[in-house]
Amino acid sequence: EFLYAVGLEPMHGHLVLQNRDPALLWIGKSALERVRQNSPYQLSKERVELQQALQMSESEFLKEGEKRRAAFLTRVPAEPAEGQAGNSKICFHVGEKRTWRRFESCNTLEDVLNFARSLPDSPLRVALHNVTLAPPVELDLERQLGFTLQRLELWPTGHLRVQPA
Repeated sequence: EFLYAVGLEPMHGHLVLQNRDPALLWIGKSALERVRQNSPYQLSKERVELQQALQMSESEFLKEGEKRRAAFLTRVPAEPAEGQAGNSKICFHVGEKRTWRRFESCNTLEDVLNFARSLPDSPLRVALHNVTLAPPVELDLERQLGFTLQRLELWPTGHLRVQPA
């Protein structure tokens, strides 16, 4: 209706401006500007802009998380071959997901911690709990960081629960 009011006419399935009337166009432009300044229009526009900003920040957050996990993974020693003597096989419990990985028994808690931080869905600040035996034991990530897996009783196999600190 607005387009018809400013002089557009239907022709062959299209709206065409046959006769240009500057006064009608000026009145139409003024009406649009008033609507743009109207509160519901502004709120709708702000809502759309906010949603776009949130989507961009969410994708940036996900990209940053991927970079962080990749950085921790570069600090993890190479996985030893399966069946090699002296290996330790550890299962990481992150939520409902289980991830198995082999380490050498001389690797340290720091190596295991870096691997745990590289896992998807791993929290930013982690706490590790040895759940191999009952009751679970929380590992001290400050004092035990240099302890080997054998000293931490995670050899030849172990289960660690990864939780937010």
